[in-house]
Amino acid sequence: MRLWELIFMMLWNLILGNHSVIAQRGTVQARIMNGYTGLIFNQIGAPLISGNQQSYSITIHDSRTLVLEIAAPARTPLMIQIQPITEILNHTNSPPSSIPFAWEAAFCNEGLNDERMARNQAIPLDPNQNNFQFEMSDYQNIPGNPAPFENRVKAFLYVYGRLGPIGPVTPGYFTNSMNIEVWY
Repeated sequence: MRLWELIFMMLWNLILGNHSVIAQRGTVQARIMNGYTGLIFNQIGAPLISGNQQSYSITIHDSRTLVLEIAAPARTPLMIQIQPITEILNHTNSPPSSIPFAWEAAFCNEGLNDERMARNQAIPLDPNQNNFQFEMSDYQNIPGNPAPFENRVKAFLYVYGRLGPIGPVTPGYFTNSMNIEVWY
C-alpha cells in the first residue's frame, strides 16, 4: 500500500496576482513559475462590460496562464487534486454579484525541463474530473532541453479558463480561490 503525503497546497486567486509559492518535501518540489501575475481577465483596451453577455478566455498559450512546475525524480508517482470553482464573486454587494467561470487545465509530463517546450506538448485535463494521477517521466535528452538538476525531471500543470457570459452585474472587484493539491 502506498502512503500518500501531502506536499503542496496552494490557494490562488483568479484576479489577484503576485503570488510566490514554493513547497518542498524530500525530493519533490512544486512552485509557481516566475512571472505569474494571476488570471487577470480585465486588460487595458479590452474592459469587461456588464450585461454584454460576452465570454473572455485565457488559453494555454496566453502569458497569463498559471504555470505550476513540479520537480521530482523520474518515475515518482503523483496525484493532483483540483478543487474547482464555477464563479467569481464581488463581495462588496449584498447579495454578492457573480460571474460564471469555467476552469481548464493541461499537464505535460514528457521529461522536458523547458516550460516553453512542455507547453506545446501539454495534454488537456478533463474539467469534469478533480483527481489526476501521473508518474514522472524519464528525462528527454533532446536539443534545447536543459539538463536535470539534482536528478529531478520536471512536469508542468497549466491552469487557465473562461469567464462569462457576463450578465448585468454591479462593477467591482470579483475574486475567488481555487485549491490545487499535489501529493506523492
